[in-house]
Amino acid sequence: MLRNMTVAAATVVALLGGVAPAVAASHAETTASSPVMSADPTVIDVTAANYEQVMQMSHTKPVVLDFTASWCYWCQKQKPYLQKFNADDGGSWIWARVDVDRNRDLSRKYRINGIPDLLNIQKGVEAGSRHQGFDGPAALRTWLDNL
Repeated sequence: MLRNMTVAAATVVALLGGVAPAVAASHAETTASSPVMSADPTVIDVTAANYEQVMQMSHTKPVVLDFTASWCYWCQKQKPYLQKFNADDGGSWIWARVDVDRNRDLSRKYRINGIPDLLNIQKGVEAGSRHQGFDGPAALRTWLDNL
């Protein structure tokens, strides 16, 4: 009995030891550079600090606001297709990723009730339809073709 408790305690400590640094590193990475812009100018991580800048960008090309989360299964299934289609389209639209856990105010502003949720932003306002959920790459491609 004592041996089982010792093994269980050691397992918990080992698991927490591996998780905490990753979370801390992730948080430090996110907060260290605000606003967060990737090397690709058509892929942006939206924050409260750069939201207005992203809205200004929507005056020159469509912005796809991608409300997402790292824990969301369907968001993660959709992500590689968004990456591919963004690259295939050669910068004709901006992929602006919004982490719903870190940007609750933006999620409320756009009335996000479920994720993934893609919004077409042009000239600073929502234009056209939303693409809610992930129904596969063909439906996503069709929606993007109509930006």
